[in-house]
Amino acid sequence: MYRSLLRHASSEAIAIRFENKEVTYKELLANIRKMVSFCRRLGVREGDVVTLSLPNVPTGIYALYALNAIGAVLNIIHPLSPVQEILRTARETDSKLIVALSTLVNSHGDAFAQSGIPTAFANPMADVSFLMKTLCYVKYGKAKGKDGLYDLENYRREKEDHTYSERKQSETCLYLHSGGTTGASKIIELSADALNNLVARSDDLLPYGIAGKSILAVLPAFHGFGLGMGIHAPLYWGATSALMTKFDVAKTLKWIHSGKVNVILGVPLLYQKLMKHPAFAEGDLSHIECAFVGGDNVPPSLIQSFNALMEEKGSVGRMLEGYGLTETVTVCAVNTHKSFRMGSVGKPLQGIEITVRDEEQNLLPAGQVGEVYIAGDTLMNGYYKDPEATGKTILKIDGKDWVRSGDLGYLDEEGYLFLKGRIKRVYKIAGINVYPAEVEKIATDLTEDIHDAALELFDTPKPHLTLFLIRNKNSSRTEEELKEEILSRIGGRMTKYCMPEKVIFLDAFPKTKVGKIDHKAMKE
Repeated sequence: MYRSLLRHASSEAIAIRFENKEVTYKELLANIRKMVSFCRRLGVREGDVVTLSLPNVPTGIYALYALNAIGAVLNIIHPLSPVQEILRTARETDSKLIVALSTLVNSHGDAFAQSGIPTAFANPMADVSFLMKTLCYVKYGKAKGKDGLYDLENYRREKEDHTYSERKQSETCLYLHSGGTTGASKIIELSADALNNLVARSDDLLPYGIAGKSILAVLPAFHGFGLGMGIHAPLYWGATSALMTKFDVAKTLKWIHSGKVNVILGVPLLYQKLMKHPAFAEGDLSHIECAFVGGDNVPPSLIQSFNALMEEKGSVGRMLEGYGLTETVTVCAVNTHKSFRMGSVGKPLQGIEITVRDEEQNLLPAGQVGEVYIAGDTLMNGYYKDPEATGKTILKIDGKDWVRSGDLGYLDEEGYLFLKGRIKRVYKIAGINVYPAEVEKIATDLTEDIHDAALELFDTPKPHLTLFLIRNKNSSRTEEELKEEILSRIGGRMTKYCMPEKVIFLDAFPKTKVGKIDHKAMKE
């Protein structure tokens, strides 16, 4: 990962944009090299595991690439993970160092010290302004270099270390954590080869390429899509990664309207918030070239309304739905400007193969639903310390490795992939398959009123479906009105076996670590 940046080492182009700060590639590499020296001073060596729990801030990017340069394996987890979860996964992966937020120093410094694992704390305000950095230290505390607790900001005092590891790029360099939407999450081992092979193809996804563009990086690094496409892809191609610690509508609009963001990456909710903001359509949208969406059910009406607005404003930008899983780093299929089909998640990326197979791994013809299999050079190395699960997921078929996705779908005659949902979330009612994702999509297509939907099967007192909904706060319609319309829509499009017996409105859904609906918790 680090070596892929070296060709830009002397460039004065903007590599990172964060708040009002801009970092050139020359500055980026200098900071990474200082961080290399600092991390080596803390004892990190080639092959060591380091747990990284930071949001999208410049210091976090420096640490990410510096640790990769050393040859460490990065165990990247959610920046808002509870302290006990940070310590648990650090112990599980035998981490030699933890990098976490300095906001935990006063409140949980003792827990980190007692763990016996050296911990470096990053001040999230360090690159905003000197005042904000100081206020953060005053409020949350500062590590003093005692009891194994260090201030990551001290990297700035180091001399640049230009040396780097010569580890094979096929070796594991990343641990990412799966969503665990229907069960326990897994630790996925990924190589630099897999990540670089993916981003090397990303240039073809934009109508005018990535170089010189600015990509909104609001999805965090622990998310494969955020790391691969929001951070590494722009830096690999010499473009700009516009970092954001959490989604801020006003700030995003400012960047879009001023031309400081050309490519948006996000989940449906991000775009729904943008579209609802009155200032979005009033400003200059001509700089938007692509808006990739995925990670959850995408209402067709959201894509249609977004694309209609782009066309009206004279922008080439279009919302393009894609599909991927952490076991393939991230995206493996996506719609593009040249190749688009509504309702699909697009065609496979160049060099990636997708097939649909039955339970005996036999190929299924176009239009027939089965499990989605992916092959190519972006596959994971396996699940951490779980050879049994790895063997069940990576199958050798006709001399080639294929990842079983666990997703149901079909390919049409032209190779577009259409998803039906997770295998574990296929319900049988009177022997008939019910695909929850189809029902949920019908509900969330009422974008003005419904924020999210989850269809669950309960076995007692008899098998029945319950549709859980979250209503938009600004919806003017009553729950009874929405329930009546949604049931009418489902009845008009689906078989009677897909009809929910109950419709229940909730304030929020339980979520997994990567922000997806936790269906196991929903049922509980």
